[in-house]
Amino acid sequence: MALKLEPIQTDKKLADLRLQVGEPVRVEIRVPRVKYTAKLLGYAENGGVMISAPPPKSGVPTLINEGNLASLRLISGNRICNFTSKILKQYDQPFSYWLLEYPATIELRRIREHSRIPVSLSCSIDDYDEMAESDGLPVNALCVDISREGVCLQLPYALGSVGDRFYLTTRLQIGDIDQVLLVPVELRNMHSSAAETSSVLNHGFKFLDLDEDTRLIITAFVYQQFLVETGNLDQTGQEL
Repeated sequence: MALKLEPIQTDKKLADLRLQVGEPVRVEIRVPRVKYTAKLLGYAENGGVMISAPPPKSGVPTLINEGNLASLRLISGNRICNFTSKILKQYDQPFSYWLLEYPATIELRRIREHSRIPVSLSCSIDDYDEMAESDGLPVNALCVDISREGVCLQLPYALGSVGDRFYLTTRLQIGDIDQVLLVPVELRNMHSSAAETSSVLNHGFKFLDLDEDTRLIITAFVYQQFLVETGNLDQTGQEL
């Protein structure tokens, strides 16, 4: 399931993004083949861009010459920024960093508000009313995508009718932190999965009445999975 991105914009400048020092930047160099995650150390419009150099124990080849072209990708808010820049200088003092040419143009794509991120999570669905004893509940389901607004679960049969409410329980791994998520959801739609030959039904649920802490947990997980999808983190949520 593809991420929902708006068309590329090229009329923006890097300074328009108001980037913060310390933001992660994904760096790729073709010759020699290098990929690593740097930190943005600063930039001056029409001057240059400063990023941290690869740490000594990162395994990145040291034969990277000034003049090499580097492709950079970073995420600012709900936008993905890509640009190519020449390595102007490499410094070791007072710390290791690279000075890059300020990009004349950047490619900017905005992530749509309700982009769904593909996942594979085991979930449990139970009665919304704690006093109810519905047949067949609780039931296990597979969550195949998630957004900040809701989830899509796969079940071999229709769980209920549109408008029915349930409680969803699952575990979210955010970095090295394991979070149990227990949230009320409302069934919004059902449809057959085009990717399945069996009678699997996709159930679209919307999150209901989330408190601030739960919203933060879901947002952090969705953002982490987005970074995995865009190649900035590995499948465990760690930097590549």
